[in-house]
Amino acid sequence: MARYANTSQLEGLNEIIGQENATKAMELGLKIDNPAYNIFVAGDSGTGKTTYVLSALKMHAENKNDHKDWCYVYNFENSREPIAIALDKGMGKLFKKDMEKLIESLLDELKDAFESEEFEISKNELLDDFEIEKENLLQKIKKYGEEKGFKLKNSKVGMIFTPQDEDVDTTSEEFYKVKKELENAAIQIAYKIKDIEEDAKEALLDLEYEVGKYIVDPHIDSLIERYGDFEKVRKYLDDTKNDILEYVYLFYMDEEDLKEKYDKEHFTRYKVNLLVDNGLDRCGAPVVVEINPSPANLFGKAEYEYYNGTVKTDFTKLLPGAVHKANGGYLVLYVDQLLRYNLSWDILKKTIQQGEITLDTQTAIKPENIPVNIKVVLIGNNYMYNLLYNYDPEFNKYFKIFVDFDNEMKKNDFNETRLANFIASYCNSNNLNHFTYEGVEQVVRYSTRITGDREKLSTKFNKIVEILVEGDAYSKIRGSKYVDKEDVLKAIKERRERFSKIEKKMDESIENGFTLISTTGSKVGVINGLSVLNMGEYSFGRPCRITVTTAPGSSGIVNIEREVEMSGPIHSKGVLILNGFLLENLAQEFPLSLNANICFEQNYGGVDGDSASGAELYAMLSSLSGVPIKQNIGATGSINQKGDIQVVGGVTEKVEGFYYACKKKGLTGSEGVILPRNNLRNLVLVEEVRNAINEGRFHIYPIDRIEEAIEILTDKTFEEVKSLAIEKLKKYSELDK
Repeated sequence: MARYANTSQLEGLNEIIGQENATKAMELGLKIDNPAYNIFVAGDSGTGKTTYVLSALKMHAENKNDHKDWCYVYNFENSREPIAIALDKGMGKLFKKDMEKLIESLLDELKDAFESEEFEISKNELLDDFEIEKENLLQKIKKYGEEKGFKLKNSKVGMIFTPQDEDVDTTSEEFYKVKKELENAAIQIAYKIKDIEEDAKEALLDLEYEVGKYIVDPHIDSLIERYGDFEKVRKYLDDTKNDILEYVYLFYMDEEDLKEKYDKEHFTRYKVNLLVDNGLDRCGAPVVVEINPSPANLFGKAEYEYYNGTVKTDFTKLLPGAVHKANGGYLVLYVDQLLRYNLSWDILKKTIQQGEITLDTQTAIKPENIPVNIKVVLIGNNYMYNLLYNYDPEFNKYFKIFVDFDNEMKKNDFNETRLANFIASYCNSNNLNHFTYEGVEQVVRYSTRITGDREKLSTKFNKIVEILVEGDAYSKIRGSKYVDKEDVLKAIKERRERFSKIEKKMDESIENGFTLISTTGSKVGVINGLSVLNMGEYSFGRPCRITVTTAPGSSGIVNIEREVEMSGPIHSKGVLILNGFLLENLAQEFPLSLNANICFEQNYGGVDGDSASGAELYAMLSSLSGVPIKQNIGATGSINQKGDIQVVGGVTEKVEGFYYACKKKGLTGSEGVILPRNNLRNLVLVEEVRNAINEGRFHIYPIDRIEEAIEILTDKTFEEVKSLAIEKLKKYSELDK
C-alpha cells in the first residue's frame, strides 16, 4: 500500500470491494430479460449487499423507459369488473384530470343548455304538437258521444259516459248497446292517447339526446384525439359518451332531487382511479423496496365503507401494491420478511408464472388483471437460499440467478488501497476526520482480525464503519484534525471493554481460584484445553481443564459431557476418533480393554466442536503412561485417527485467552500454546500478545503431528510415552481375561 499522509489525499470509492463474483452474477441477471431469471442475493449482514443491489438496480433502471401509468376505470358493461388501462408514463395524471374537467364542464354546459330559453321553446313546441293531437282525439270521442246522446266525463279511472236525458231508460237493451259501443271507442282512444304520450316522451328524449350530443361530442372527440393511440381509452371514452347521453337528465337535475331519486354516487363511474403514477419527470424504471411484504402491500387491496349496514366498495377504492408500483422495473424484497407471509410467497410465484397481477378485493369486485414485467430481487442469506432451494420445488424455476456475497477478500496492496479509498469516501460523506496512514494500517489489521486470517480482509463493512465512527469521536475528543493509530486502537479497545463483562467475571474466577486452572508444574492426565465463548457481538478465549482417568474394563472411552447430554455431535465424534487412534497405535498385539473417562471440568454450559480432541488424546496418553503434562502450555487442534493435527477455528481468541489467564496467574516466560501449523495464518493477535511472543515471554508451538505435541508437553519422545501406555494397556488386557 503506497504511503500517504492521510486519506484526504486519496480518491473516493464509488464501487463495492471484494465482490467480483457477486457483481458478475448480478450484471448477468439484470441483462437477461426473462421472467424466470429473477435474482436471489445472499450474504452476511454488513457486506454491503443491499447498498450494492440498490445502486446496481438504479443504474440499470436509468436505461429502461418501458414502464407505464396504470388506471382503473368503470366497466359500463359489467360494473363488477373494472377495466385496467395502461398509459405512457405521466399521462395517467393528465387523463384523470381531463376526465374530471370533462364532467365539470358537462355539468355546467348541459344544465345551461337544458335551462335555456331555446330549449324550453323547442320542448314546448314539441309537446304542444302532441297535446293538439291528444285534444283532437278527445274532442272526437266527445262529439261522437253527444251524437249518441251521452256526455263525456274524464275521471281518474278513465272516460265515463252519462246520458244527456235523465229520463232515458237505462235498462233498455238499446241503451246498453250504445253505451258499450262508446266505452269500446273510448278504450281505443285511450290507447291512442297513451301512444301519443309515449311518443311525446320518446321525442323529448330524442330532443335531449340531440342537445346533449351537440354538447358532449366535441368534448369526447377532443379526448379521443388526445388519447387516440390507446385503444382501450378510445373504447372507454365511447362508452362514457353513450352513458352520459343515456343519463343526460341527471346532469341538469337539482342536487336535492338527484339525491332523493337516484344514486348520489352515479357520477363516480366517470372518475379515473390512477393506480400507478410514474410521472412525466421520473427518469428510468421504478425501483421499489417493500419491507413489509404482506399480500395487501405486495398485490394491492380495496378500501371499504359501510353503507346502509353493508360493506361497500368500488373501483375508485382500489389501492396498488408494491408489484404494481414496480411494474416495468425492479422489486426488492427481504426474504426473512417475505417468508413470514406464506400467502405472499405463493402469490408472488403465481404472478411471475402467469405474467399478470391479480388484485384480490375480497368482495364481488373483480378488477381486470394487469400484465406484469418485473425483475424480482430477493435479499437474504445462504441458509434461506438453501432452505428454499431444497424445500420449494418451484423456487429454482423463478430465481435462476444466485448472487453470493463473500464476507472476506484477499489481503493485497490493491485491496488495502481500495479499503483506504473506502475510508476516504466515508469520511467525506459523513463529515468525519480523515485517517492518517498509521490509522488506516490499524483499520486494515482490524479488518484482518475479523476474518481470522492474516491473508484476508473482511468485507463486513458495517464492522469497519463502527471503528471509523468511534475512532473519529476519540480523535475529536483529544482535539486532533486526523484519526491516528492511537484513536483506532482506543476505539477497538473500548469496544471490547463494552462487551467484556462476562470475560472479566471469568478472569476473576481464575484469579481467585474458583475456576481451577494451573499454569505451573505438571500433572498426569490433566491438560489445559482452549475454548472460545461467543457472546453475540463479542467472542473471547479461555482455558478449560480437561481431565482423563483410565482403568481396566470394557466400557471404552466415556465422554462424560455426552453422558449428561452436554456434548454436541461434533465433539462426540472427536472423542470417538480417539478410540480409532488408540486401536491402531496401542492395541495391535492384544485386545483393547479400557475404561477411560474424559471430562471438561467445571463446564456448565455444554461443549461442541472437535478442536479439543488433540488435547483429550494428549491427556489420555498421559493417564495411560503416567507421564505428567506441563500445565504452562495450552493446546488446541483436532486430530484424526492417523495422528495428524487438523486446523480449528478461533485460534486468535484461544491464544489470547490463555495468555491473559497466565498473566493473571503470573507470567514466567515459559508459557505457550500448541496449535496446528496450518493455523498460523489465522493468528491476528493484539499488540500486547504479539510483543510478548516477540520478546520470548510467551510462545507459539505449531505442530503437524501428535508426536510433536507429546514431546513439547512431556519432554519425552512419543515412543517413550507410547511404550509406557502399551505396557499399561497390556496389564489391563490381562486383568480383563
